[in-house]
Amino acid sequence: MNAPKRTVLFDLHQKLGARMTEFGGFTMPVQYSGIIEEHVAVRSAAGVFDLSHMGEFEITGLHALALLERALTNSAARLVEGHAQYTLMCGEDGGTIDDLIVYRLGAERYLLCVNASNIERDREWLLDLNGGRADFNDVSAEMSLIAVQGPRAVAILERLAEFPIAAIARFGVARGQVAAVRCVVARTGYTGEDGFELFVDNAGAVRLFATILDAGASDGIKPVGLGARDTLRLEASLPLYGHELDAATSPLEAGLKTFVKLSRDFVGAKALQSQLDNGTRRHLIGIQTDDGKIVARRGYKVFADGGEAGAVTSGTFAPWRGRPIAMAYASADALKPSNALGQKIEIEVRGRRAAATIVKMPFYRRGDPRFDSRVKL
Repeated sequence: MNAPKRTVLFDLHQKLGARMTEFGGFTMPVQYSGIIEEHVAVRSAAGVFDLSHMGEFEITGLHALALLERALTNSAARLVEGHAQYTLMCGEDGGTIDDLIVYRLGAERYLLCVNASNIERDREWLLDLNGGRADFNDVSAEMSLIAVQGPRAVAILERLAEFPIAAIARFGVARGQVAAVRCVVARTGYTGEDGFELFVDNAGAVRLFATILDAGASDGIKPVGLGARDTLRLEASLPLYGHELDAATSPLEAGLKTFVKLSRDFVGAKALQSQLDNGTRRHLIGIQTDDGKIVARRGYKVFADGGEAGAVTSGTFAPWRGRPIAMAYASADALKPSNALGQKIEIEVRGRRAAATIVKMPFYRRGDPRFDSRVKL
């Protein structure tokens, strides 16, 4: 077995007191001051994340768009320069190979950001589809990715950017210097908050991360590990590959129809059209346990009307909501025909069943007063 890789920020993480863990083949910070404290900092101020374990592919040339249109469920042809979109890659059966973001940096230049655990598989899949037509370059080992997320993210980065960073639209992309480091800056994220993701050559990553931390100190910025990244994305009901998405799960089952543009000849289109026409066998649902205390963990069985109906994919105590939340797949037959919201179900927890209710997702939406914090630190 190969030893886990380290990002170029490894030494800085240790200096900041991070507790490290292995994730996606990398040694990554799981937490610094604590998951709840880091989570609340992102919701109320800002957090800075090392996401350098993610993979990056550059696809350029005359045939670049044709490859993306063949490989991706969303239509890259709809992208104008300086914008990005969330999308997925599927197999012929409609199962999800990966979910990713594609950035259009030029007329014939695209950057793909893929999940760390899928870099090798995604690369081989795309190369096979490409057949040598587009120019393909895996730059994952050369590039770092730093995210700044939270309501103070814009104010902090405005002090460091040498271009109007606040003018970047949501899912917009620009290039320029931040803290005297040249970056590709996208207004994207995985937390449910406003913020940016900065792609930078490895040589500038430590300087960029440290300078952002210093610049945001008076705003309450904190370094944030993978633990809070997971609780943040779950509150925002964002899927995680290997949990809500995998090769046996289609984007339609995961509730991602918006990002599937049919009537195009992409891989998996026929299978997804059939699912759309005939209905999916299961649906992703949001769950809250009725006592507000029991946490429904990944793998716990879901029961409806006394029969087994599915399983939890992700579950945690949600720091901003102040209660447990979970996502699960449930069979279409077990859900009410009209609307499953409010349906009473049960979760099997250590051999006993706990009452729960199907609730609307997302569990948190920025700016919605219903989701004011219940956490008191």
